[in-house]
Amino acid sequence: MVKDRKRIEEEILTDERLGEEEDYEEYARMRDAREGVRARQAKISEEEQARQSREYEARKRQREEDQLRKQDARRIKAYEKKKKKSHPVRNFFLALIILIIVAVVGGFAFMRSQLQTVNSVELKESVQNSISRQVSEDTVMQGYQNIALFGVDSREQDLSSGNNRSDSIMICSINKKTGEVKLVSVYRDTLLDIGGGEYRKCNAAYAFGGPQQAIEMLNTNLDLNITDFVTVGFEGLADTIDALGGIDLEITEEEREYMNSYMDDMYYEIGTDYDEVTESGMQHLSGIQATAYCRIRYTQGDDFRRAERQRTVLSLTMQKAKEANPLQLISAANSVLGETATSLDTAELLMFILRARTMDLTETSGFPSEEDRTFATVNGESCVVPYYLSTNVKTLHRTLFGQEDYEPSNEVMERNDMINSYVQ
Repeated sequence: MVKDRKRIEEEILTDERLGEEEDYEEYARMRDAREGVRARQAKISEEEQARQSREYEARKRQREEDQLRKQDARRIKAYEKKKKKSHPVRNFFLALIILIIVAVVGGFAFMRSQLQTVNSVELKESVQNSISRQVSEDTVMQGYQNIALFGVDSREQDLSSGNNRSDSIMICSINKKTGEVKLVSVYRDTLLDIGGGEYRKCNAAYAFGGPQQAIEMLNTNLDLNITDFVTVGFEGLADTIDALGGIDLEITEEEREYMNSYMDDMYYEIGTDYDEVTESGMQHLSGIQATAYCRIRYTQGDDFRRAERQRTVLSLTMQKAKEANPLQLISAANSVLGETATSLDTAELLMFILRARTMDLTETSGFPSEEDRTFATVNGESCVVPYYLSTNVKTLHRTLFGQEDYEPSNEVMERNDMINSYVQ
């Protein structure tokens, strides 16, 4: 009996020791498992940090490579510009410069040879048909020559084709008797019938049908008798201003900042070198600086103020042309003629040479007038609405032709009612 009790006690002690050993082994296994998890987590963290570091270095190298490519592209564009004078034409107008520059060049034979470089465009008979009977019989208007001036966004150097939205539209009216010149900007966002009863921003007419459709739009909406046009690229303007020695212009601090931004854009577009304008106030501007000034539209006044800037630069350039010496005029003419498209033939351009010395720009304005315009969204586009069109046409004829009691044609009145319907 005693032996059995002793054996039982030994068995109990053995079982307790085995239990303790099993508990320790379980603890050890759990401890090893926890340490393994922490080790794996540490390894994963190190791998994630290494991955993020590699990605950061890759992005950094990519940015550096992109910057190098951009620098190389800028150098290549600048080199190609110097190597080959064949640049995409973008954003401009100021076509009246050709009339003034050509007119003041002294060498008749030289000018005839230079005029051969102009892109001559023959307009279709529909332009003549777009002039209403009332307008064609107006004896007052017969005393004026009206020319449409366009500035288009063209990268293919085809100034006279469609697929170009006219960034600038102007009406140049010349008094045949006195040589007096008046200039009216038609704001590019103006809601008009661009053809076939389609009412959109007027600058779309050039995009759809080139100068042909754009002229017809002006005639039918504004009771005009335009049969000729001139389109000029903005590089021609910049080169012309440089040839004339630059212009003096008062600029604001806000305008100065935008000018520098536009010049940077033009550098990337066509490789044109430039010097930043560092101060506001009265400044002597180069051709590229003056061109950048003309492109500003994000200040107070928006596109209305931009059109005013364009007319200001045009007026100053015309004045510089009158004061220039023969060598400057020859250089200026050579700059603009190669970037011009026009329906005027050589004889007509030479006629301007004989008469333009007596021409003076006496008045500039915009259409529609500030007093008779509003805004509306038409087909998803924010438009400037001539409200009323008939009133604006009366103002236009008073400005250009001195017609105090002009009554718009039936065609204008029909468009007047349609345009008004968009703001009722």
